[in-house]
Amino acid sequence: MDGFTIIHRAYLLSYIYKSVIEEAFNLLKGGNIVNPALSAEKKERLAQRNILLFIIGKFISLSGASIYSFVIGLYILKVTGLGTSFAIALVCASLPRILFGPLAGTIADKVNRKMLIILSEVASGLLMVFILFYGYFWGLPLFLLYLSEALLAITSTFFSVTASSALASMAGDQNIQKAGSLNQSASSLAGIIGPLIAGILYAFLSIELIVLLTAVTFFSAGIIEFFIRFNLYESKNSIRPSEPFFQSLAGGFRYLKGNGFLYSLLKIAFWINFFFAGINVAIPYILNNTLNFSSQAYGTTAAMVSVGALVSSLIISRQKEHNQKTRMIRNGFLLMSVLISMIGIPPLLGFTSSALNISYYIILLGLTGASIMIVNIPIMVLIQRTTPNEMRGRIFGLVETIAAAISPLGMILFGLLLDYIPSFYVPFITGGAFLLIGVFSLSKLPEPAETKLAG
Repeated sequence: MDGFTIIHRAYLLSYIYKSVIEEAFNLLKGGNIVNPALSAEKKERLAQRNILLFIIGKFISLSGASIYSFVIGLYILKVTGLGTSFAIALVCASLPRILFGPLAGTIADKVNRKMLIILSEVASGLLMVFILFYGYFWGLPLFLLYLSEALLAITSTFFSVTASSALASMAGDQNIQKAGSLNQSASSLAGIIGPLIAGILYAFLSIELIVLLTAVTFFSAGIIEFFIRFNLYESKNSIRPSEPFFQSLAGGFRYLKGNGFLYSLLKIAFWINFFFAGINVAIPYILNNTLNFSSQAYGTTAAMVSVGALVSSLIISRQKEHNQKTRMIRNGFLLMSVLISMIGIPPLLGFTSSALNISYYIILLGLTGASIMIVNIPIMVLIQRTTPNEMRGRIFGLVETIAAAISPLGMILFGLLLDYIPSFYVPFITGGAFLLIGVFSLSKLPEPAETKLAG
């Protein structure tokens, strides 16, 4: 190795060390507020860098969580052979999201969001390390697996709520649709890739090694997110709630109730999640029980929802931001109501050709996933634009809670309904519900006076 190479590597190491120390110092100071004298061009470059790092970090983190949950579910089924045990694991993974959403949002509004995101990743990684060591010395009892699912759901809730509330201040006003769309893309891609990787790993590796790899994903995501300037577009004068914790928590509810537009938007989101839970129950029932799809055909067809969502969100990220977002949401609802109703046509008409049914649902579910993004992305952009920075954590915490709370109820009710009526009725019921929401509820929703994102 020549002298120049040694000097060059030493310089790179010193630069990395200096960057880490500066980031750590800024983090401890509580804000890594960017110098307001930065040129618009410099800020734009930093914003693009922020978005790229955020999407990579979130994809890695969500993939790790998806791999762990998928593998643990298979492991529990293998050990117990009981569907009840698997159902308990699902409850442990979903209940904390209901309970901790508002708490996570309140904390995200009171503390440094960057610190909270990184701590969430580190806590998830340390949880995996604990599971690994406990399993190595004493085995993996069911109670520990259930507990790990619940704890991982808690850290994931803190991560998702805080990341959503920090999206605007790290990307800036002109990039909010792009950042929101790519955020959805990362979630969709992790939903496709995570279970696929998990199935392969479970077939060839021990459960301990998979847990170790999952720990690596969380720590890696935390390292990547460490270099994001989450407060790039946040003003020095930006305030944090100073009142006691529970007063701040109640303040979030009061703000939501007092903001007519946001309150109406979240009521619509409530019904979206309720009826989508019904279609999420109906699709597996129709494909597997009514039309007798093979496991391979079902897996491919069901994945098309995520594929459609991924493609749609990538397309939206490249488009100019739409000025009339409530009209875009309403049109998306009308499209979605037609597509969802069409899910019931093959069982209604008694289609028997496997090739025809598989082709039909691959196209239909891909378009359905795309229509979901046409609705979701403008809703998220509107929440970002109409909510002050100091309230975003609490509002997104309530969004997380609403989504997590109503879905299980919808699954139970529509699951019971499938026991008493032909399966094709459920898509027509849910499609009709979306049509009514689009025509009546959204027609009364005014186009809000959007402002520049709060600093």
